[in-house]
Amino acid sequence: MRRRPDALPDNIQIREAHSGEGKAFTDLAALAMEGHGDFDDREAMHEAIDEGGPFISRFGAGRIVFLVAEHTPTAGIVGISSTIPPLSVLAGMERNGADAVALGATAMAYVKLRALAVADDYRRQGIASALLTKALAIHRDHRAFLAYGQFTAGDAGLDRFYRRHGFTIHAPGEPVILPGNSRYPDVGASPLPGEQMFSRTI
Repeated sequence: MRRRPDALPDNIQIREAHSGEGKAFTDLAALAMEGHGDFDDREAMHEAIDEGGPFISRFGAGRIVFLVAEHTPTAGIVGISSTIPPLSVLAGMERNGADAVALGATAMAYVKLRALAVADDYRRQGIASALLTKALAIHRDHRAFLAYGQFTAGDAGLDRFYRRHGFTIHAPGEPVILPGNSRYPDVGASPLPGEQMFSRTI
Protein backbone atom coordinates (compact mmCIF):
# COMPACT_ATOMS: atom_id res chain seq x y z
CA MET A 1 0.00 0.00 0.00
CA ARG A 2 1.46 3.37 -1.01
CA ARG A 3 2.02 6.04 1.61
CA ARG A 4 -0.10 9.17 1.21
CA PRO A 5 1.95 12.17 0.00
CA ASP A 6 1.12 14.07 3.20
CA ALA A 7 1.95 11.17 5.55
CA LEU A 8 5.28 10.84 7.33
CA PRO A 9 7.29 7.62 7.21
CA ASP A 10 6.58 5.42 10.24
CA ASN A 11 10.11 5.91 11.55
CA ILE A 12 9.88 9.72 11.77
CA GLN A 13 8.23 11.61 14.62
CA ILE A 14 7.73 15.36 15.04
CA ARG A 15 8.20 16.70 18.56
CA GLU A 16 9.51 19.68 20.47
CA ALA A 17 13.27 19.84 20.95
CA HIS A 18 14.65 18.42 24.19
CA SER A 19 17.33 19.78 26.48
CA GLY A 20 20.74 18.72 25.20
CA GLU A 21 19.77 18.87 21.51
CA GLY A 22 20.95 22.43 20.92
CA LYS A 23 24.00 21.54 18.84
CA ALA A 24 22.19 19.05 16.60
CA PHE A 25 19.38 21.59 16.14
CA THR A 26 21.59 24.54 15.27
CA ASP A 27 23.80 22.46 12.97
CA LEU A 28 20.71 21.74 10.85
CA ALA A 29 19.38 25.28 11.25
CA ALA A 30 22.64 26.54 9.75
CA LEU A 31 21.62 24.88 6.47
CA ALA A 32 18.48 27.01 6.34
CA MET A 33 20.46 30.15 7.13
CA GLU A 34 22.92 29.83 4.24
CA GLY A 35 22.61 32.91 2.05
CA HIS A 36 20.38 34.71 4.57
CA GLY A 37 22.92 36.87 6.35
CA ASP A 38 24.78 36.00 9.53
CA PHE A 39 23.34 33.31 11.80
CA ASP A 40 23.96 35.67 14.70
CA ASP A 41 21.58 34.01 17.15
CA ARG A 42 23.02 30.50 16.74
CA GLU A 43 24.65 30.46 20.18
CA ALA A 44 21.54 31.89 21.86
CA MET A 45 19.34 29.30 20.08
CA HIS A 46 21.70 26.51 21.15
CA GLU A 47 21.66 27.65 24.77
CA ALA A 48 17.88 28.17 24.86
CA ILE A 49 17.22 24.62 23.64
CA ASP A 50 19.67 23.10 26.10
CA GLU A 51 18.05 25.02 28.97
CA GLY A 52 14.64 23.53 28.11
CA GLY A 53 11.25 25.16 27.46
CA PRO A 54 8.65 26.47 27.26
CA PHE A 55 10.14 29.51 25.56
CA ILE A 56 8.49 32.93 25.83
CA SER A 57 9.84 36.11 24.24
CA ARG A 58 11.17 38.90 26.45
CA PHE A 59 8.09 40.94 25.51
CA GLY A 60 5.99 38.76 27.80
CA ALA A 61 3.95 37.05 25.09
CA GLY A 62 4.47 35.00 21.98
CA ARG A 63 5.85 31.48 21.91
CA ILE A 64 9.26 30.49 20.57
CA VAL A 65 8.85 26.96 19.22
CA PHE A 66 11.73 24.60 18.44
CA LEU A 67 10.54 21.42 16.69
CA VAL A 68 12.58 18.45 15.52
CA ALA A 69 11.94 15.53 13.23
CA GLU A 70 13.46 12.48 14.91
CA HIS A 71 14.47 9.32 13.04
CA THR A 72 13.27 6.97 15.76
CA PRO A 73 15.46 3.91 15.01
CA THR A 74 18.62 5.98 15.53
CA ALA A 75 17.24 8.84 17.67
CA GLY A 76 18.89 11.15 15.13
CA ILE A 77 17.53 14.63 14.40
CA VAL A 78 16.89 14.84 10.65
CA GLY A 79 14.80 18.03 10.45
CA ILE A 80 14.13 21.19 12.45
CA SER A 81 11.90 24.22 12.55
CA SER A 82 12.25 27.38 14.60
CA THR A 83 9.33 29.80 14.82
CA ILE A 84 9.47 32.98 16.85
CA PRO A 85 7.59 36.23 17.54
CA PRO A 86 8.61 39.07 15.14
CA LEU A 87 11.58 40.09 17.29
CA SER A 88 13.15 42.60 14.90
CA VAL A 89 9.77 44.29 14.39
CA LEU A 90 9.24 44.38 18.14
CA ALA A 91 12.67 45.89 18.72
CA GLY A 92 11.85 48.65 16.22
CA MET A 93 8.50 49.30 17.89
CA GLU A 94 10.23 49.50 21.26
CA ARG A 95 12.74 52.03 19.92
CA ASN A 96 9.83 54.09 18.61
CA GLY A 97 8.21 54.22 22.04
CA ALA A 98 5.52 51.51 21.80
CA ASP A 99 4.04 50.65 25.16
CA ALA A 100 4.08 47.22 26.81
CA VAL A 101 0.50 46.44 25.78
CA ALA A 102 1.21 47.06 22.10
CA LEU A 103 4.43 45.07 22.26
CA GLY A 104 2.74 42.14 23.97
CA ALA A 105 -0.16 42.11 21.52
CA THR A 106 2.23 42.15 18.54
CA ALA A 107 4.41 39.41 20.04
CA MET A 108 1.38 37.19 20.48
CA ALA A 109 -0.32 37.87 17.13
CA TYR A 110 2.52 37.31 14.64
CA VAL A 111 4.92 34.44 13.99
CA LYS A 112 8.15 34.49 12.00
CA LEU A 113 9.44 31.26 10.49
CA ARG A 114 13.09 31.62 11.51
CA ALA A 115 14.42 28.31 10.17
CA LEU A 116 13.10 25.18 8.46
CA ALA A 117 15.56 22.53 7.34
CA VAL A 118 15.73 18.80 6.58
CA ALA A 119 18.91 16.75 6.22
CA ASP A 120 19.74 15.89 2.62
CA ASP A 121 19.11 12.14 2.94
CA TYR A 122 15.60 12.68 4.35
CA ARG A 123 14.17 15.21 1.92
CA ARG A 124 11.05 14.61 -0.20
CA GLN A 125 9.42 12.55 2.56
CA GLY A 126 6.99 15.20 3.84
CA ILE A 127 9.15 16.12 6.83
CA ALA A 128 9.36 19.86 6.14
CA SER A 129 5.60 19.98 5.59
CA ALA A 130 4.96 18.16 8.87
CA LEU A 131 7.29 20.47 10.79
CA LEU A 132 5.65 23.58 9.33
CA THR A 133 2.11 22.30 9.92
CA LYS A 134 2.85 21.36 13.54
CA ALA A 135 4.55 24.70 14.27
CA LEU A 136 1.66 26.74 12.87
CA ALA A 137 -0.85 24.65 14.85
CA ILE A 138 1.03 25.35 18.11
CA HIS A 139 1.10 29.09 17.44
CA ARG A 140 -2.57 29.13 16.42
CA ASP A 141 -3.42 27.43 19.74
CA HIS A 142 -1.58 30.31 21.44
CA ARG A 143 -3.69 32.90 19.57
CA ALA A 144 -1.28 33.89 16.81
CA PHE A 145 -3.05 34.66 13.53
CA LEU A 146 -0.43 35.53 10.89
CA ALA A 147 2.85 33.81 9.96
CA TYR A 148 5.57 35.08 7.67
CA GLY A 149 9.16 34.48 6.61
CA GLN A 150 11.59 35.12 3.80
CA PHE A 151 13.73 33.24 1.31
CA THR A 152 16.23 34.01 -1.45
CA ALA A 153 14.43 35.77 -4.29
CA GLY A 154 13.82 33.52 -7.27
CA ASP A 155 14.15 30.20 -5.38
CA ALA A 156 11.52 28.29 -7.36
CA GLY A 157 11.53 25.29 -5.03
CA LEU A 158 10.76 27.33 -1.92
CA ASP A 159 8.25 29.42 -3.84
CA ARG A 160 6.33 26.23 -4.74
CA PHE A 161 6.67 24.81 -1.22
CA TYR A 162 5.20 27.84 0.53
CA ARG A 163 2.47 28.36 -2.06
CA ARG A 164 1.46 24.74 -1.55
CA HIS A 165 1.05 25.51 2.14
CA GLY A 166 -1.24 28.47 1.52
CA PHE A 167 1.27 31.31 1.73
CA THR A 168 1.18 34.43 -0.41
CA ILE A 169 4.56 35.03 -2.02
CA HIS A 170 5.48 38.71 -2.06
CA ALA A 171 7.54 40.42 -4.74
CA PRO A 172 11.30 40.70 -4.09
CA GLY A 173 11.94 43.56 -1.68
CA GLU A 174 8.24 43.94 -0.76
CA PRO A 175 7.55 44.05 3.00
CA VAL A 176 4.89 42.10 4.83
CA ILE A 177 2.43 44.39 6.59
CA LEU A 178 1.44 43.15 10.04
CA PRO A 179 -1.98 44.75 10.50
CA GLY A 180 -2.73 46.65 13.67
CA ASN A 181 -6.10 47.80 15.00
CA SER A 182 -7.72 50.93 16.40
CA ARG A 183 -5.13 51.07 19.20
CA TYR A 184 -1.98 49.85 17.43
CA PRO A 185 -0.72 50.94 13.99
CA ASP A 186 0.23 48.59 11.19
CA VAL A 187 3.90 47.63 11.19
CA GLY A 188 6.06 46.29 8.37
CA ALA A 189 8.54 43.41 8.24
CA SER A 190 11.04 43.96 5.44
CA PRO A 191 13.23 41.39 3.69
CA LEU A 192 16.99 41.62 3.39
CA PRO A 193 18.35 42.65 -0.03
CA GLY A 194 17.91 39.82 -2.52
CA GLU A 195 15.11 38.16 -0.55
CA GLN A 196 11.35 37.98 -0.77
CA MET A 197 8.70 37.45 1.88
CA PHE A 198 5.87 34.97 2.25
CA SER A 199 2.87 35.26 4.58
CA ARG A 200 -0.49 33.71 5.48
CA THR A 201 -3.11 33.72 8.18
CA ILE A 202 -3.08 30.68 10.46
